[in-house]
Amino acid sequence: MTAVTARPRAVRDPIRLPVPRAVRLALLVAHVVATAAWIGLDVALAVLVFVPMLEPSWTAACHQVLPLLFWPLLTVAVLSLLSGVALGLVTRWGLVRYWWVAIKLVLNLVLVTLVVVLLGPGLDDAGRHGRALAAGVPDAVEVPRLFMPPSVSVTLLVLATGLSVWKPRGRVRRTR
Repeated sequence: MTAVTARPRAVRDPIRLPVPRAVRLALLVAHVVATAAWIGLDVALAVLVFVPMLEPSWTAACHQVLPLLFWPLLTVAVLSLLSGVALGLVTRWGLVRYWWVAIKLVLNLVLVTLVVVLLGPGLDDAGRHGRALAAGVPDAVEVPRLFMPPSVSVTLLVLATGLSVWKPRGRVRRTR
């Protein structure tokens, strides 16, 4: 005789928002594309920062172009943050349920803040410096050393990508 057992009823996750699979996949694609674009823009920023260190005659041209990267960088950074938060809300991983997701969220928040607070003004100063150099006018503005932002950003974004692929185990403890 075969025993019929009742299937356990699916427990609904109170935090996860139910959305169609196509929406989750679209969010995932948006997140991956935004993060890849962010890495690409950071590499472009690094090229524009490091080329004048190797060839000083390129300083004026490279520094004039730097401010043009601010809005694209901020756009993809915010898109990466928003799509990541949305993914956290609609997938089983949650926002702060697993350490790797929480770390990615913190990294993203820190990097977006640094783009606005430190990188934006630094790019503007570099642009002013580049325009003054191109005009042959001595510039009294101290140009910030911009080699750190792309180096740190690319490193942290690659780390976040590695966490997404590796998905190390370990849930965030809940205190009760």
